[in-house]
Amino acid sequence: MKKTILIIIIILLSMSLVIFGPSWFSSKEQRLELSNKIDVIEIDIDNVNATIVTEKQDFVEAKLKGKGSLSLSQKRDTIEIEYNRPWFQFFNFFGNRELVITIPEDYDRDLELDVGSGKIEFSSSSKDMLLNNLSLDVGSGNIQLNSIKAREADLDVSSGNIDMKHFAGKLNIDLSSGNISIQMDELINDIEAEVSSGKIVLKLPDNSDFTLSGKVSSGNIFSKFPLENEERSKNGLKGTHGSGTHHIELDVSSGSIEIR
Repeated sequence: MKKTILIIIIILLSMSLVIFGPSWFSSKEQRLELSNKIDVIEIDIDNVNATIVTEKQDFVEAKLKGKGSLSLSQKRDTIEIEYNRPWFQFFNFFGNRELVITIPEDYDRDLELDVGSGKIEFSSSSKDMLLNNLSLDVGSGNIQLNSIKAREADLDVSSGNIDMKHFAGKLNIDLSSGNISIQMDELINDIEAEVSSGKIVLKLPDNSDFTLSGKVSSGNIFSKFPLENEERSKNGLKGTHGSGTHHIELDVSSGSIEIR
């Protein structure tokens, strides 16, 4: 019985190598010109290590090393980059998968990241990336984002770890489970954060001006900043720091939010 199963596995592996070898295992590279008609770059990936970088260029490029299927296409006003893992994913004989995505450093429209699982690292080449909207939808995984300034950013995290450094802009966070750490060089807009279970850490500069309104069902909200007109109870925390220009609204069902 064991020999029969082994033979079947060998046959399936051989067929997959013959049929899918050229497309699944070779290094793949695709690119599309970024025209003025493009308003959105959408990246949809699952179970892959991905690096997103910016360069002085007028096209979007994606390079895949390892098994899987890479698609880069334009649909109306959107450039879509999609990675699909192979059907024989349960075998572990084929090594790692690495995806490198390069976008123009002067791209200033919408960026949408849909991550089923895996690891993503984003870094700007020489300056902050200035975006209109940043959307991050994470099932699970580890995400590192660096040097992004956006009119508005939406983070929807089911589970995983998000680490953002040098971010500026309006921020909306919905965390079901996991950990989110966001460091800002300056506070220039409002923050809304809701935690079902997990931890959010907001690292703000000392000269931040904000009005804090936090509600707690089970968990805690902590602020290192001295607050004027502070109201603290087991159900929440309210107060003002500096001129109170920007609004920080927090809602914790279970877990914690820290403002440092």
